[in-house]
Amino acid sequence: MDDEAAVDLTRQGDRRGPEWLLARYQMSVYTLTYRMLGNQADAEDATQEVFLRAFQRLHQYRPSEPFGGWLTGIARHYSIDVLRQRRPAADLVEPSSSVDVERTVLDRLDRARVQAAVNRLPNRDRTLLVLRYWEDQPVDRIAQLLGMSEGAAKVALLRARRSLAGILTREVATDAV
Repeated sequence: MDDEAAVDLTRQGDRRGPEWLLARYQMSVYTLTYRMLGNQADAEDATQEVFLRAFQRLHQYRPSEPFGGWLTGIARHYSIDVLRQRRPAADLVEPSSSVDVERTVLDRLDRARVQAAVNRLPNRDRTLLVLRYWEDQPVDRIAQLLGMSEGAAKVALLRARRSLAGILTREVATDAV
């Protein structure tokens, strides 16, 4: 079965359609939402919500688009909505005699700084970077998921990396002052 056949079965009310789509895309949706939201529970909830929304909005899906790209868009937008609703929380470190606390704090600060910078990027740039560097997706797969040519995906990734570098450079310069 392919995506189009599964979508048709889903529209007809046949359970095999959504079961097939869920089996095919559940892990990629979970991985994307986990990378964007940062924790397992939120990613599991988001994955369920994304598929629920996708099946409810299946009438909006155009078969001329890749289904995976359409679904990725729903996952990306839902994750962004969740991030907007979150309140900042302190990242606490529990000291342990077996852990180098200073190193742990610095590692968390570095990761937090990069994640905060990624979160400040436009949605498209954030999605590109998450797919490429957190999910290790090849450029051709990213292009397919986002409905663009491979060349356009490469250029968009280059621009997203430059934007991220600019944000991080400005932060470092501000910290140094």
